[in-house]
Amino acid sequence: MSTYRLEFITPLFSRGAYEDRPEIRSASIRGQLHWWFRALDNSYADEKSVFGGVHGGATSSKIVIRVFQNGSTPNCADFPTLPHKQGAQASLKKAFPAGTACDLSILTRLGGLDARLKAAFERTLEAWLLLGTLGLRATRAAGSFCWRPFADAAFQYPTSFQQYETRCNVLLNGSRLRFALLGMIYTSAEDARRVVSDTLGGRGDPQGQKDLERLNYPLGRIFRERKTSPLRFRVIGIDGRYSIGAVWDGRREVTGNLPEHLRDVIKLLAQRKPELGNQLARSKL
Repeated sequence: MSTYRLEFITPLFSRGAYEDRPEIRSASIRGQLHWWFRALDNSYADEKSVFGGVHGGATSSKIVIRVFQNGSTPNCADFPTLPHKQGAQASLKKAFPAGTACDLSILTRLGGLDARLKAAFERTLEAWLLLGTLGLRATRAAGSFCWRPFADAAFQYPTSFQQYETRCNVLLNGSRLRFALLGMIYTSAEDARRVVSDTLGGRGDPQGQKDLERLNYPLGRIFRERKTSPLRFRVIGIDGRYSIGAVWDGRREVTGNLPEHLRDVIKLLAQRKPELGNQLARSKL
């Protein structure tokens, strides 16, 4: 169906069974596509028709995802999962460095998809390519990547930030996801990741934890019952310049969050983490 070369611009914390052996896994990308397919308000029946499933009778996937590492395996090293911290608090983990590349091939089988499901899947794939990430700390812009299409690819990478923002809003139109491209331009993708990593409620921030609890954890939760952050970030790179993309998951039945929770957490971030908060406050999110 289509092939793309992905080049990661922030560290990729992705592994299989062994924590000290980073691995770019097709299963992880499949999991991301599942999330985006649901987030774009496709039905469970359609999800099962595309990706397969076992509930209500086993069905095979009509989509095959293959990942090929380019060239020799890069030297994996310890990178901070919390780049705004120092020392042990930075929580170093083995990861692929920025500059790591792989080829992603998407194939169909078993007769492929009908026109309606093909359109739904292609929208999902393009949304993940433009807005998604991969691996640990993915909602805080780790595992961000740029990509370029091969000749058989269905999509092109935007050539300007304005074109990027326009295309993302077209893809999300009609869904309950909201997107904004934040205003600041960075010369380093890691500088942008550091900004979105430094939010509220970390260790040593009891007031931040109380505020997030009051707003039903709009930035996610890692203690007690885990919750994925409804506010997600990605570093977007074009021609050596980098900006931050933000996505708000407005599916209340999934996140438990209301629109006012987004409004209030942006106000809190503007007060306490102004480099990120002020960009969010000025955005159209």
